[in-house]
Amino acid sequence: MQVNQDLLSLTRNLGRKGCGRLFTDRDSKILHFLWKWKLASTATVHEAVGRPLTPYSTYKALERLARYKFITTAEAVEQNFKAWILTDRGFSAIRPSLGELCEEGFGSEHLWHDRNVIALQLGEWATHQLPIVTHFTEQEMRRRSVENYPDWLPASKLHRPDGYTRIRSESKNWLLAFEAEIWPKALATYESTLRFYQMMKQIDRVYWLIGDPLVKVQILRARTCVRENTQNFHFFIDMEDYISAGWNAPVTNECSDNVGTFRENMQAICGDTYGKHVGQTWGQSSVTVHYDTRKVLGKKRT
Repeated sequence: MQVNQDLLSLTRNLGRKGCGRLFTDRDSKILHFLWKWKLASTATVHEAVGRPLTPYSTYKALERLARYKFITTAEAVEQNFKAWILTDRGFSAIRPSLGELCEEGFGSEHLWHDRNVIALQLGEWATHQLPIVTHFTEQEMRRRSVENYPDWLPASKLHRPDGYTRIRSESKNWLLAFEAEIWPKALATYESTLRFYQMMKQIDRVYWLIGDPLVKVQILRARTCVRENTQNFHFFIDMEDYISAGWNAPVTNECSDNVGTFRENMQAICGDTYGKHVGQTWGQSSVTVHYDTRKVLGKKRT
């Protein structure tokens, strides 16, 4: 991974101050993670990047990057949370390693929405970092040309889901799309979105995180308008259920039938070999890390 002059400068500055802690591989991973997902809590960064070191160690790494202005915190007052985001300097530091981009940028335009996106798409995959699971985020879709998309993605910008995840199980390769719909949109918007999914035959399922009951009403109305009669293609999760229960939240289909919990869905998709790993935290869910509002985790060793 290429390290440019900003990162080299950080290394030199740390050395001059007698810190003895050079810019690390973990620091680079944190910056790339924040670009890919737009934002993250301290707990998210620790779960996805910081382990097996201590939570306090992860916080100190973030604090150090913030001190040198590679990252900062953003706050959505109405939801009472803080999240780490890249700065211009942080983006410049990793820009050479990102390759060709059709659109420059890195920020989050809607903090609460993007907080829910990382909770939905990454979810417990931050904990269960299985080799069969690959994520492609909205950030990557937006910034890269379709020619540079992975070959397992729809080569189209007619619509950008909030993310795609591919799961390569024993039986097949699954492609899942994710949509975090916190507030209802116009019926025509959902009609256009559903027509996109009708055309993209390689997508196996769409998971919708619903923040307002009217969202699901609008989507089901749009299905009638576009004459869609799919079954077990569109799956719905109530946002309040997901925030409180994570992967143990119930999922319903287009007919409002219960199709198990989100964890059960992922276990079935992963198959026997990897499904058992996904089920190890039955009764609890590490999705809570993505909604964690704490900036400081753990405590300094004495």
